[in-house]
Amino acid sequence: MARPSDGFPRMVADDSELEGLYRFFGCEEIEAEDVLAPHIEATFQRMREVDGPVLVLHDSTDFSFGGHEHRAGLGRMNGDQQGFIAHVALAVVPGEERIPLGTCGLIRISRTSSKIHRSGYEVSQNPERESLRWAQLATRIEQSGQGVSCIHVMDREADNYDLFATLQQAGARFVVRARHDRALVTDERLFPAIEALTPQCFRNVEVSERRPRKRARETATFRRPNWAHSEASELTANLVRVWEPSPPEGEPAVSWLLYTSEPIKTRKQLLAIVDYYRSRWLIEELFKALKTGCSIEKRQLETYRALAVALAVFLPVAWRLLLLRAASRKSPELAAKTIVTDVQLKLLRHKLNLKELPKTVGDAALAIAKLGGHLKRNGPPGWQTLGRGLQSLLLMEAGWRAAVASKL
Repeated sequence: MARPSDGFPRMVADDSELEGLYRFFGCEEIEAEDVLAPHIEATFQRMREVDGPVLVLHDSTDFSFGGHEHRAGLGRMNGDQQGFIAHVALAVVPGEERIPLGTCGLIRISRTSSKIHRSGYEVSQNPERESLRWAQLATRIEQSGQGVSCIHVMDREADNYDLFATLQQAGARFVVRARHDRALVTDERLFPAIEALTPQCFRNVEVSERRPRKRARETATFRRPNWAHSEASELTANLVRVWEPSPPEGEPAVSWLLYTSEPIKTRKQLLAIVDYYRSRWLIEELFKALKTGCSIEKRQLETYRALAVALAVFLPVAWRLLLLRAASRKSPELAAKTIVTDVQLKLLRHKLNLKELPKTVGDAALAIAKLGGHLKRNGPPGWQTLGRGLQSLLLMEAGWRAAVASKL
C-alpha cells in the first residue's frame, strides 16, 4: 500500500523482507481468492450500509506481460504477449459523486489452449466459454449480497441472451447496453423498431463534455437465438434509447440502447437509468489505477499463480487510489476523515507546514498530491502523483507508529 507503483525490491526494508515477499507470491498453498476475500467481504459490508440500491459495474481487462521466457500458466495475448483476463465487479454508490465502495467480485481467465482461425492464424482460447463470466459473476454477487439491492451495469460485450435469462430468473436488476440487432416476436428487428420511437425527454449530460441527449423508451420481447443455451423461448425487457441529435462537427454521435429491468414510465425513471449507465466508466478508471498507479503489468513474477496473487494484493490498493481521486473531484466538501485518519491529518499539517489541519476531502487530497510533487496550478492530480503522495504519507505514518511503539 505504501509504494504501489514501485518495484518489489523498493517496497521492502531489506533483503530478508524481499525474500519473504517472493516466497509469499510463490507459495503453492496461497490462493489469490483467499487473499482478496477480506476486501470483498468488507465491500459487501459497505454496500449494506448504503440507503438504497448499489451499482455493480462489470467489465473485463487484459493484463499483458512481456519477456522472452514463458511464464507458467499464462496464455497468449496480443500477438507475442502473454497474460490473462480479469473480469471485475466494482460496487459504486449511485449519484454524480459515484463513490466506489470496493471490489465485490473477480473471475480470471487464461487462454491456455489454441485453435486455427479461418484466416489461418493460431488463436488462443479458453476451453470454457468466456461469455459465461458475466452471468457467473452476477450470480455469485446476488448470492453473496444478502441485504443489498444491486443494479448490475454492463457494456455491449454483455449483450447475451443467456445472461438476460439468468438475471431474470434470479430476479436481479440490471442495465446492459445492447450490441445485437435481435429478432422480436413481432417479426421485426430490434434496431429499426427502436429508432422509430418518439423522444420522451431531452437533457444535457456530461460524457467528455456537456452535450444534449434525447431519450426514448419501449418494452420489447425478443426470440431465443438458435445458439442460446437457455430454455426460455422468449424474453421481455424494457429498453431505453439514448442518442445525440446534433453532435459537434467532427465528433461521433453518442448512441446507446440500454436493456433494463428498471421501470421506464416517468422522465425521472428514464434519466436514472441513463445515469446508472454513465457510472460504468468508473471501472475503466479502476483498471487504469491498477495498470498505472500500481504498475501491475511491470511485475516480474514468473507464474500465473504468483501474478494472480499479486493482482489480489493490488486490487484493494487500486480501489483506495480510486476512492481518493473520486472523492477529491466529486465530493471535495466532505469531511477529510472520509479518506484519511486523524494521524495522517496531523502528519500532513506537520510535513507541509499548514496553518491548520485539512478540513475537507478536497484539502486532504491536494495535500497528499503535494507530497507527491503536484503543483496546484497544474490542475487535478493524476494517478501517479496521488500514488507517490499516498506512499509518502503512509511511510510517515509507519515511522510515527514505530516511534510511538519504541517508547512503550
